[in-house]
Order: sequence, then C-alpha cells, then structure tokens
Amino acid sequence: MVRDAYQRINKYIKKLDPEINKQRYEKLKEQMIENVIPKYVELASLDAKIKVILDAHPETIPTQYFYYFSYVKELWRLTNKYKGIMLYKLIKIAEDKWEAKGLNKDIMEKLRIDIFSIIL
Repeated sequence: MVRDAYQRINKYIKKLDPEINKQRYEKLKEQMIENVIPKYVELASLDAKIKVILDAHPETIPTQYFYYFSYVKELWRLTNKYKGIMLYKLIKIAEDKWEAKGLNKDIMEKLRIDIFSIIL
C-alpha cells in the first residue's frame, strides 16, 4: 500500500509522543535486559582475554590498548553477523584498516587466532 505524505507525517508525530514511547519501553524492558546480559558477560570475558594477550607483548604501548580493544570488538561484531568467505573478507578489510592506523599486524593476528580461532 502506498502512503501519502499526510499519513507518514501523522505516523511520525505519533512516534514522538513520549507516552507511546514509555508504553513501548515498559513492555520491552524485561526482554531487553534479558537479551543484553549475555552480551555484556561475553564482552567482559573478551576484554579480559584481550588484556592478557596485550600484557604479554611488552612492545605494545598501554595507550594503544584502546585501539586493540576496538579492533577485537569489530571482529566480534563481524563474527556475530557473518560466516564463511564473507567473514574472512571483512576481517581482512578490518585488519588492513587497523594496520593503516598503526596497530602491529603480528599482535592483531595473535588476538584473532587466540580469541576467535580464525586463521586467514
């Protein structure tokens, strides 16, 4: 069905109503919390693994840790969204990007293999 501009505007106005948003979030709140808890647990575990690997490499400057954490979290997002050849291609692109930003290729490879068991 094709909607005219008037229908679209009315729908948008209703979306902005704070009471409607409040009701929507009240209904979804419990499920949203249940969905996010396992992800937060997984991310905390991931952070601990990253830190152990980075601490084992004395050539890594502590101010660079943030970038390695970002790199691994990008890989984590990719592994949760893609599989197979597409995943490998996107990981290669991500590694090239982070290497261009100054991260050590050997450390990135160690993180990728030890945490995700992905060998390119």
